[in-house]
Amino acid sequence: MPKKLKFNTRRFRLPLVLAVLAVLIVVGTNWVMDRARRDALLDRLPGIRDLSFNTKTLKNKVAQADDAVRRTLVGGSPGTAFGQKAGNLGELYQANHFYDQAVPCYQLALEFDNGNPRWPYYLAFVKQEKGENESVESLLETTISLAPNYAPAILKLADSFFKTGKTSEARIYYKRRLELLPGDPHALLGLARISIDETQWETAQDYLKEAIKANPKFGPAHRLMASVHDHFGRHDDMRQSLHIASQCIRFRPAPDPWIDSLNDQCYDVEQLMVLGSKAIIELDIKGATGFFGRARGLDPKNPQVHLALGRLCFMVGQREEAQRFFEKAIELDPGSDEAYFQLGVILRREGNLKEAEKMFLRSLDFHPDNPNVHNNLGVTLLEQQRFQEAVEALNKALEIYPEHINARYNLGLALWSLGKIEPAVQEYRNVLSVKPDWAAAANSLAWILATDKDNKIRNGTEAILWAQVACQGAGRENPEYLDTLAAAYAEAGRFEEAIRTARESLTLARSTGDTDLAEELEKRLQLYEAKKAFTE
Repeated sequence: MPKKLKFNTRRFRLPLVLAVLAVLIVVGTNWVMDRARRDALLDRLPGIRDLSFNTKTLKNKVAQADDAVRRTLVGGSPGTAFGQKAGNLGELYQANHFYDQAVPCYQLALEFDNGNPRWPYYLAFVKQEKGENESVESLLETTISLAPNYAPAILKLADSFFKTGKTSEARIYYKRRLELLPGDPHALLGLARISIDETQWETAQDYLKEAIKANPKFGPAHRLMASVHDHFGRHDDMRQSLHIASQCIRFRPAPDPWIDSLNDQCYDVEQLMVLGSKAIIELDIKGATGFFGRARGLDPKNPQVHLALGRLCFMVGQREEAQRFFEKAIELDPGSDEAYFQLGVILRREGNLKEAEKMFLRSLDFHPDNPNVHNNLGVTLLEQQRFQEAVEALNKALEIYPEHINARYNLGLALWSLGKIEPAVQEYRNVLSVKPDWAAAANSLAWILATDKDNKIRNGTEAILWAQVACQGAGRENPEYLDTLAAAYAEAGRFEEAIRTARESLTLARSTGDTDLAEELEKRLQLYEAKKAFTE
């Protein structure tokens, strides 16, 4: 039999140990390097210990989102999940206006989740808000390369190019937006601006006409059209464009669903109040209700939140709910002059004049220099026929704020009620010099000029002019305004027109059930038919 071989392990022991040691060194080195890399990434995340949050909810949300980012690195290398969570944390910071903290989050998201177009877009938005515009255009170009049909990014890039003088590039992107959204007034406005910069005024005019056709209430187009009219010497058209622009709703940025979606992650009470106020300006009542409601949920003892909800309810005609919110605001802040004022407005609307007066006086205890409160107090006194006290309150409002046009109009009413006709006429003239198309003021002045017992004050020709202003548009459906116009015609000796207008007014008064006015009109109509004017 062959001899049994003996295996000498001593010969292989050292190489085996060396091999295992080498593996351990490699594994350990990789672990150390991975740990160092993870630590370096975590160091790039913003710290939350030194941040000041105005609600516990926001603090908890940030802590949870921050923890979610860190957990993606446990037991593994950073990947797409890490980038997504970093981006989500950035969204939360941005939604609550922590822009400095949002930036590094989005930068990490761009590195590890570079296929998501929202990260470069949000980063561009934050940098613009911070005034750091250097890299905005490249970020927007990245966004568009990932989401070629996202029109808000295209508009933002076009506007950025225009602001930096790159008009050729701006024109390309404005037209690209028009391909996606034909007739878009924002893009057309941008093209009109480029045309004006290039002194192509007729081309600018064409773009603006198209923008106004697409959205007749787009104020910026009317304002720029005024510049075009001015250039061509069409000054009447210029004034008309400026007038239309002044009647338009305040300028709103173009819709941006990605940015708007961040509002759902806002847990900052002050910012929610701002968002609610913007929603009211845009007549988005549902949105305003949501923002203010969330603010109340986060801080139910904040009197400003209850004030905002009260104003919103009053705006939509929910007076009982509004009153409860204002009363709650006073409970939370007994020195809230605004809450007392708003309560006074509600009580006056309901005809509870004595209680309204008390609320206005209480408001003035805390803020004696509020012209709006003095004006409303004056109206309340006027409605109680306490005319001299009303004059004093309204004069106080004008002493504080001489441009308060409502107070000046109400002062005219109070002076007229006291029999001080010439001062009343002067106040109405002052009002109409500022707001010449105000129907109520025009009607009041016309009535005095047409019917006052003093021959020196009556002026039928001028009365007709102001009565016609009052009867423009919807004023033609107001029987009182037509009554004034009829009286003005009669004072001017134009009795056929007076009779026709009085009959028109009488028909309207009867149809609306205003029997008192109808009786007065019947008597005045008899005077006009007898070729006599009416005087008080």
